[in-house]
Amino acid sequence: MLPANLLNSFYWSRMFHVIMQNYLLSTTTCIIWPENADFSISWQHAKPPDAAIINIRLRDLKQSFAKDVVDFAAKREELLNDYVVLNPFVEKLTLSIEKSHCQNFIAFQLDIPTFIDAVINASRFSIWRSSNNKFLFVYNKDDLHDELFEHRFFEDQSGILIVERSITDPSIFDLKTNKFVGPRAENPKQLYLLDQFSAESNTFLQGNDLFPDKLSNLQGREVILAAFDYRPDVVLKYYPGAPSRDRAFAPNDTSGDVEMDGTEERILKTFCEKHNCSVDIDTSEADDWGIAYRNMTGEAALGMIARGKAEVGMSAMYTWYADYVALDMSMYIGRSGITCVVPAPKRLASLWLPIEPFQPALWAFVFVCLCVEIIALLFIDHARPIIIALSERMRASEEKKNSWARNFEYAFSTTMLLFVSQSNKGTMVNFTPLRLMLFASFLNDIVITSIYGGGLSSILTVPSFGQAADSVERLYAFQLKWGADSEAWVAAIRDDESEIMKGLLRNFDIYSAEQLLVLAQTEEMGFTIERLPFGHFAVQEHLTRSVLNKMKIMVEDIYFQYTVAFTARMWPLLEGFNEMVVMWHSSGLDKFWEWRIVADNLDGAIQKELMASQYSNLDDIGPVKLGMSNFVGMLLLWLLGITCAFLAFLAELLLDHMKRAKKVNEIDVIEIREGSL
Repeated sequence: MLPANLLNSFYWSRMFHVIMQNYLLSTTTCIIWPENADFSISWQHAKPPDAAIINIRLRDLKQSFAKDVVDFAAKREELLNDYVVLNPFVEKLTLSIEKSHCQNFIAFQLDIPTFIDAVINASRFSIWRSSNNKFLFVYNKDDLHDELFEHRFFEDQSGILIVERSITDPSIFDLKTNKFVGPRAENPKQLYLLDQFSAESNTFLQGNDLFPDKLSNLQGREVILAAFDYRPDVVLKYYPGAPSRDRAFAPNDTSGDVEMDGTEERILKTFCEKHNCSVDIDTSEADDWGIAYRNMTGEAALGMIARGKAEVGMSAMYTWYADYVALDMSMYIGRSGITCVVPAPKRLASLWLPIEPFQPALWAFVFVCLCVEIIALLFIDHARPIIIALSERMRASEEKKNSWARNFEYAFSTTMLLFVSQSNKGTMVNFTPLRLMLFASFLNDIVITSIYGGGLSSILTVPSFGQAADSVERLYAFQLKWGADSEAWVAAIRDDESEIMKGLLRNFDIYSAEQLLVLAQTEEMGFTIERLPFGHFAVQEHLTRSVLNKMKIMVEDIYFQYTVAFTARMWPLLEGFNEMVVMWHSSGLDKFWEWRIVADNLDGAIQKELMASQYSNLDDIGPVKLGMSNFVGMLLLWLLGITCAFLAFLAELLLDHMKRAKKVNEIDVIEIREGSL
């Protein structure tokens, strides 16, 4: 007969061996060893488990960090920067989960409440996460009461096994678990007996599964959703007698009856149809996407999940890393692009009308042609006196008149006259090379002016419009102001170091819904809009049809991300929800639901107008009656010519006056000299 202490160790060892070999072999197990020797296990009485084990001994917890292979200092500094409260137990659990991937946990006796608080924090502080956790709680019946199992933890987790040693017979262990399933009003935290284990015979009395499947049939358990009306992802319609309830309202308030729909909400609803659960929405704080923090706090919808007020968050939530470190997320639901509706192209000012027929490159070509003509005429005219075989007297006369300044004047004036279809009547051309050059220039200028005249005719009858800021480069180049009602619209690009994105962020501002309604009437800025996976758009209330008539959507996205559902850490339904999303994608329902829900809940005319405006939004294209506004540019050019001619005339008069005055002075000087002689 073994002594009592060895017998107890034998019973505990045998019980642990059976449970671990049958249920805890697949992943790493963390054992939180108490100071009480009653729970010591001697693997001499049973074969050690094959699974990896992380031993966390509370007796020498602080000293154990020096023996760890991984240094926790960098992680500790990261967490302290997030304003979280740490203690050695939480640090050790966080390190074990993140580095050793603990998914099974064993806690004993009075350490159970401490462990529950610690593992909730550690699961959030660790960047590695698992939705397949198993928890084994061990205690003596006479030392612990069932009231300690009233923690919210026993309502939220399904993989819980409680081992209770009998008072009367130390070799008998009662194996219990929490109910978990059923409506929350029916207390899913309550415990019930699964089986009994006899350490003497090393057998289970009933042979039941100690970790039964509680997720296939949730028996009406409510899944609490934090969301707001954001169509077509989540559609909320309130009316008395609606099939669901909004927890933001009092239980007897019929205004809280809500009908839920939407591409994302239907996934959760279909999941609940498969797993026999129901969806309850809570909009009490979900007026925005918000943010979640690691210290169990947060704002708006994501903050509700962080504080445990909701389990799932939807409404086109992106893969925001800042929230991912505090929460968990599902697999991707869809691709969502963030773009803008911007002011439609403005009609070009008529003062630019004279230069509109040609593009800048063609104007440059015309300029080059004129320069070539001037240079050619310059050299031909300069060489003419030398080449012409005339008499010595005439050659001397011609050479005396010949100069580069006079040649350039002749070449420039002749080229300009030909360009505007005028002739130089003051000069008789009797030099064959010069005639050929003038003829070639004349033909070239006729072609250019004919093309210009045709382009001008079409521009005069069909109005011309400038460019819109309908691409990322033009949005940046135009420095157009743009805005939205939440920081969430640009959260994904805040860390983008490209110059274009930084420039766009400088022009982005956040406004209230009332301010957006006013600003939308000004037609002077861009407004964010979401491009859905299959060609539709999520349109906010300030973008009415009257506003969109004068706007156009960008031809490309500013950026895109994938939408997900955010969930609480260690949410046991996440794996099943991900399987539902995969089935949803593979069946093609993602496209069908988007088209169906958009048709039922959004303005189809606005959708068509947005799709059409991507290519054009110029309602007044077509022939128009000519008015004075069409000739303002020409008149300005004429006035510029008259002004330049008048100034040139004044300059000639001034030069002539100066020459006459100089000549008079020279005559006076000569007369004075002759008189003195």
